[in-house]
Amino acid sequence: MLDMSQDADCCICGEPLVAPYNAYGGRVYCARHFALVNKPHAGMWRAGLAQIIGLVVFAVGAALLGLSSGPLSGPPMWIAGILISVVPSILWLIWFYREDQVEPEPKTRIAQVVIVAMVVYDVAGRRLIEDAFHVSEWAHVTWVSLMASVLVLGVVYQLVQYLAVRTVYASADFDERMDGIVYGTAAGLGLAALLNLRYVIDNGGVDLTAGVIRTVTTAMAQAAFGGLMGYVMAEAKFKHRPTWYVPTGFIVCAFLNGLFTWLLSEVSASGLTTEPFRSLILGGLLAAAAFGLLLVLMRRSMSVQFGRA
Repeated sequence: MLDMSQDADCCICGEPLVAPYNAYGGRVYCARHFALVNKPHAGMWRAGLAQIIGLVVFAVGAALLGLSSGPLSGPPMWIAGILISVVPSILWLIWFYREDQVEPEPKTRIAQVVIVAMVVYDVAGRRLIEDAFHVSEWAHVTWVSLMASVLVLGVVYQLVQYLAVRTVYASADFDERMDGIVYGTAAGLGLAALLNLRYVIDNGGVDLTAGVIRTVTTAMAQAAFGGLMGYVMAEAKFKHRPTWYVPTGFIVCAFLNGLFTWLLSEVSASGLTTEPFRSLILGGLLAAAAFGLLLVLMRRSMSVQFGRA
């Protein structure tokens, strides 16, 4: 319990405070930050919807550009492929960072998590999939490919995100529940950027229409799965959950990640046909559902953090 008769420092900016002071959820705030934590967050859903609409506009614009310009080749194809690979992840990352507006995480920490996720996947994760499990050589039958996506790809992708978040888990900067979502999202977007880049490189470029829709969907899905994993890890850190809590969350996220990857596996790099388009829609719906759940958890995390739950 806080002793309201003793002086203290603001938990965010460190400003010395004279009792009695403003407190929420066992934390002490100066007047400016107390006003911030009490600021309504009803606009979160509108901001999330605006982010989705912005990415849809980006995807549609790129797709229309692809239809009007015809097939790309040479340097323009590579430039377009790189842009549609990284732009969605950057836009998602900016939005999630802005949502952590009261006590935003250091940009160096965010960059660290993104880079670690990319390096771990490229150095270890991709080699596990390609060299250890040889997934592409045997996962051709529908149900076998589903099992491979869930038990291999989903597990590897989620493990990459988990390990990236673990690099900041014990740091002093990881001091709120919302931090788990922010760092988990950063890990997911780092992974998404590299997955999208590998998709472009491995296929020698992609059809602009199919490519931009796939990369936007992948960024949203991996952001959601990473954010969910980060939320579970933060809950375990701050609420002292039972030992099975994080492994169970990991299994659920890995299953969803594998299912999403399987749904996208039929989308051709050279364009869309009826069945791949259907798979893309189903994958997009799963990504949107995961993202919606993440928004709910973000709202809950902010409410608890600011003492309103």
